[in-house]
Amino acid sequence: VFGTLSGGFEGLVDALVAGAAVRPRLGLPVRGLARTPQGWRLELGSTSQPQYVDADAVVLAVPAPALRRLLADPLPAASAAASQVEVASCAVVGLALPQAAAQGLPASSGVLVAASEPLSVKAFTFSGRKWAHARSADVVLVRASVGRHGEARVLQRDDAELVDAARADLATLTGITAAPVATVVARWGGGLPQYAPGHLDAVAVLEREVAGSAGLAVAGATLHGVGLPACIGTADAAARRVVGYLNSRGASAAAGGGTLGS
Repeated sequence: VFGTLSGGFEGLVDALVAGAAVRPRLGLPVRGLARTPQGWRLELGSTSQPQYVDADAVVLAVPAPALRRLLADPLPAASAAASQVEVASCAVVGLALPQAAAQGLPASSGVLVAASEPLSVKAFTFSGRKWAHARSADVVLVRASVGRHGEARVLQRDDAELVDAARADLATLTGITAAPVATVVARWGGGLPQYAPGHLDAVAVLEREVAGSAGLAVAGATLHGVGLPACIGTADAAARRVVGYLNSRGASAAAGGGTLGS
């Protein structure tokens, strides 16, 4: 039923970075986007020590709140459309439990928890059963998902409290109380778009406004779905749009005796 890459998707990201020969800039928030005569300028980093990157073209693959903020100056109508997409925050709690604890797990790849249940988590994934690369002879990996739309209070806890809540819910559902060998918590603030009535209309306005701006494209879960196929579809469309623009601009520069970016 489930499929992934051997070793997980981290290998795909690494391969794409290596194959594209790009230089990732990690840990630098993008704070601003502005038009320039040659293309676009991005403002990165802190407000006290900003950095600037001039680009011929930009693909924005960011959550709706970031889209709203970045498009506010260059494309106000697109920014307003992005502001109509509500988002939910979430966290994933990873538990590495002693292998003996696996005997207490249901014979499935995980469980979904109804919103009406008096629990903090919304799902458990028994990663070692779901994915071959997550299996171990020493531990059983369990992943808890926390955070629903309108439940920000659940995530207003530190990492230790989220781990305790996940363990308590796991004990309630399965009876497993074994202490984990290791834990990890990953958070995504505002990372899950909510597709309310009117979403398609808002996205249509957003895409139409962006389409009128040369060298700019949008992609990601904000548009047409959170699943990988939907995100890949928007990324492919954005890449084709940008490549087409750069090719046409390069041809025009060559015909005029100039160079791209000059």
